[in-house]
Amino acid sequence: MKVKNLLAAAVLCLFSGTASAQVTDYNGVYFQYNPSWLTYNVSGVSSDYIHGFTLGYTKSFGIAGDNVPLFLEVGGNLQYGFHRESETIASVKVSETLNLFSLNIPVNFGYSIRLGDNLALNPYVGIKMRLNLVGTVVDKIGDQSTTFNLYSKDDMGSSDNTWNRFQIGWQAGVKMIISEAFFVEAGYYMDFNRIASNTRFSSVNLGFGYCF
Repeated sequence: MKVKNLLAAAVLCLFSGTASAQVTDYNGVYFQYNPSWLTYNVSGVSSDYIHGFTLGYTKSFGIAGDNVPLFLEVGGNLQYGFHRESETIASVKVSETLNLFSLNIPVNFGYSIRLGDNLALNPYVGIKMRLNLVGTVVDKIGDQSTTFNLYSKDDMGSSDNTWNRFQIGWQAGVKMIISEAFFVEAGYYMDFNRIASNTRFSSVNLGFGYCF
């Protein structure tokens, strides 16, 4: 009987130690680098690579009690992206610059896994709602430049070429929580509804943040 009691106590201590390092409740601010792609469903047209940067806030909280480390994570962020191409034709410099600015609202579900006394791994899957605030293309030939609003039918010439203001997509990733004070993150996002009729947006999310 004493042996059984000792074993039960040992299991309880092990479980308690595991739960203590699982991290489901925190607020955080973070910065991300977002390598992104505009992929065109047009034969012979290659994807455009976009440099993206994100600054955001997140809140995570447990949703299944102390014994099951499931969590819901919500928040919001602002993302800026740009792409630039240039070449010289007959001694005249020609360039095209794409600028994007959006507000994003991610909603994720995940599970916290203990890796050590000061480490927890939080894989997640969820959706992200994206409101495209600014989207312009600046074409420059020599000293002359023309700016096109990607969300204006008048500028883009047809509804097929005009971009959508709202998108929703799926995302998945993982956070490494360090000492319940910092985290590093890697994830992937792809939209459900295309940003334009023949154009799809996707990105990799690489970031770090501070928990409080």
